[in-house]
Amino acid sequence: MHPSKRNAGFTLIEVIIAVALVAIMAVAIAPPLVQNIKQGKITRTQSDVQAISTAIMSFYKDVGDWPTASPAGGTLNRLAGNLSLGGGNNGIPAGSNAVTGAGRWRNYGQVGTLEEYLIRNRTAASAELYRVSRSPMSTPGWNGPYLSDIKLDPWGSPYVVNIRYALPALAGTATENYDMHNVIIVSAGPNKVFETPFDDAVYDEQAGGDDIAYMIQRASRY
Repeated sequence: MHPSKRNAGFTLIEVIIAVALVAIMAVAIAPPLVQNIKQGKITRTQSDVQAISTAIMSFYKDVGDWPTASPAGGTLNRLAGNLSLGGGNNGIPAGSNAVTGAGRWRNYGQVGTLEEYLIRNRTAASAELYRVSRSPMSTPGWNGPYLSDIKLDPWGSPYVVNIRYALPALAGTATENYDMHNVIIVSAGPNKVFETPFDDAVYDEQAGGDDIAYMIQRASRY
């Protein structure tokens, strides 16, 4: 016997129905899938900034000082996790013109890399940034590395810390109001634009827009 046409294959109508069902399922599945991917990136970023914050606090506990000393002299305004991009201001996103000081995350004063202070304890052109101590409880000193690596955020931008506000607030000096500022580490988020203020006249900084931040040290006077 020869197989009937019915059993020989799918009819055109059956193919159309199957394609339609696949399309409907794709439409139904796509939004949750996209949302899950987006949330996964946000969750990873939150984990990253918390881990870097913990590393900075461990540095402070061992050394007895914040990672602010610049090999070029003076103190750092920012720390950025962009050694893979060449350090300096390379790769740091721009700031929103609508937010006071947001552009300073990219270009405000001296910047060091998180990798050099938390992992290497040196820059390419310097000897040790801080004296090493393997017993910081008795002899304060650098006892890292405090992290194995520092990645870019999931959108390809470096994390940045407004480390200048970790400096002691001294009356009658430029730092006298630093204790009114939060020391925070920030990711520019999905839109790759900083929307968090970074300005001496803006106190108690909080993450703005879709920025993702973690507080390293809360303002003690605000």
